[in-house]
Amino acid sequence: MPERTVHPRGLGGIGLWLEPPEEGATSGVLARAAGAAATADRAGIGSLWVSESGHPAGAATPYEAYSLLGALAVRSDRVRLGVVADGTERRAPSILAKIVTGVDVISHGRGVLALDGDCGNESDAERLFEALTVCRAVLVDEHPTYAGRIYSVDDAVNRPAPVQTGGVPIVVVLHGDGAGRMPLLDVAARLADAVVVDGGADGVRDAVRAVSIRADAGEASNGTVAVLGRLGRDSAAGGLGDAVAGVRSAGATGCLVGLPFPWDPAAAEGLASTW
Repeated sequence: MPERTVHPRGLGGIGLWLEPPEEGATSGVLARAAGAAATADRAGIGSLWVSESGHPAGAATPYEAYSLLGALAVRSDRVRLGVVADGTERRAPSILAKIVTGVDVISHGRGVLALDGDCGNESDAERLFEALTVCRAVLVDEHPTYAGRIYSVDDAVNRPAPVQTGGVPIVVVLHGDGAGRMPLLDVAARLADAVVVDGGADGVRDAVRAVSIRADAGEASNGTVAVLGRLGRDSAAGGLGDAVAGVRSAGATGCLVGLPFPWDPAAAEGLASTW
């Protein structure tokens, strides 16, 4: 497998995260998302992230995340494009890698692949390890083959291949905390390009420590893994600028900042300067 490269450009600094609409708020989703993407392009924001739908079964959902991301790929010019996985198993990793390849081709090399890391049970770390291995293989190998306990692929040729220089970055979005969090951080530190964590400065500090341990031991196959914080726009009680500063001082490479629906572009205008 080819050597991987860290992708700080586009993943560093501020990323704009379009928080999911409330249940039933489906009007104008594409137009509003496109407006936010245009603002992100113009304002110097490095990446744009849409949310997986987390609505209860049977409820109306506002969009399918990667369909929306594909539409935004032709309505933006510069920002990296990713999905904030919500901790729910949705797609086989080989299928996910193929979908993200399509986004990367359509956007001329701006796709980001995100896997969820849910700290729910003891098998999550094993599942994440295999999912990362399969995704990487499908994205970079000509004839990817892998046999794991949970996932496997056999000559899963991915054409057309991604076009991004250095390859599509793979990001792990962590959910939850407690004892289940550290094994997932350990796996991400070894195999991912970046990890997104909640918990403000404390969450970032824990992730940076886990990544550094792997790097210092020479066990991180990518050398250095970027750590990104994630802040809900309305959850920064002490002020967004202070919250971002805290995440940065804790060692984060960047920070995803939530923009509540209806995704008012004016509210995103000055976000890049908070970093």
